[in-house]
Amino acid sequence: MSRLFLKAENYNGKTVISDSFFTAPIKIAKPFYCDNYTEVMMMTASAGILEGDFYDIEIHATENTSLRLTGQSYTKIFRATEKGAFQKIKITVEKNASFIYFPMPVIPYGGSIFSSFTEIYLNEICRFAICDIISCGRKAMNEEFMFKSYRSRIAVYVDGKMKYLDNQKLIPEEINLSDTGFFEGYSSLGMLYVYGYENIVLPESKTCEIAVTKAFSGNCIRIFSNSADEILKQLKLILSQIS
Repeated sequence: MSRLFLKAENYNGKTVISDSFFTAPIKIAKPFYCDNYTEVMMMTASAGILEGDFYDIEIHATENTSLRLTGQSYTKIFRATEKGAFQKIKITVEKNASFIYFPMPVIPYGGSIFSSFTEIYLNEICRFAICDIISCGRKAMNEEFMFKSYRSRIAVYVDGKMKYLDNQKLIPEEINLSDTGFFEGYSSLGMLYVYGYENIVLPESKTCEIAVTKAFSGNCIRIFSNSADEILKQLKLILSQIS
């Protein structure tokens, strides 16, 4: 099991990493201290996620902090035989804190099995954003929707009550994922959930289909495209306008 723990605190008006530890293959780069927030980049010494890997990640943004967690490169999920790989993420955002979790897109290789479960606990007075981008696989290697199983569950709780749930369970052998209701004929799908942000303006794009849905609390933006890079670009543009 590989574990990452980060705790951010406000120190004289500046967000600092007050506590952290990690175990291989996960590691973090030295924090970038920007004017209005602190950014941490999560890296891995492995070429990708292998069968049997278990990533346990916990992030805690305490009161009056502003933190961003990003990834170094695309997440590659390698072929598996039986159990695949597993990831568990717990995020806590306290009062008047801001946290953006922006991992890079996921590429599930042919025959891969992956499950990710994310639980987010927000104070009613905070700001939060999380993105989740998945491609159909290695398109250039003719591995479109050749993975065995991909599961991503994101649950958001505000003051202890569930307010948003995004639950994807994609099994190509059971259904045509390129069809209506899934990838809609595109090769990549992106989701951005935001809480505590107002005045969301969707960018115009000739290469993406973009839509926003008002959730019980917060908003969910979904993007379809034939390029995960283009989805990444559009989501960053949306975040730059609201954060």
